[in-house]
Amino acid sequence: MRASILLWSTVSGAILGVFIDATIIGLAILVSALVPAVSTRLQHRWFAMSSAVVLGLIPLALGVLGFLEGQLKAR
Repeated sequence: MRASILLWSTVSGAILGVFIDATIIGLAILVSALVPAVSTRLQHRWFAMSSAVVLGLIPLALGVLGFLEGQLKAR
């Protein structure tokens, strides 16, 4: 039972991170459509790479937080 609690908490944290990523991407698309000057700024390579790293770390961090939450629940 303890392993299932840890697994489910970790997966739910990662899924929540994916939802947050989708929201951030949607907001970026909306802002770039409303303000065309922002669209050209989003095309820089350094911005794209740093954004990809941040968007990859969000589900990872929330998965770790979910795991820690699962450890508290399993006690």
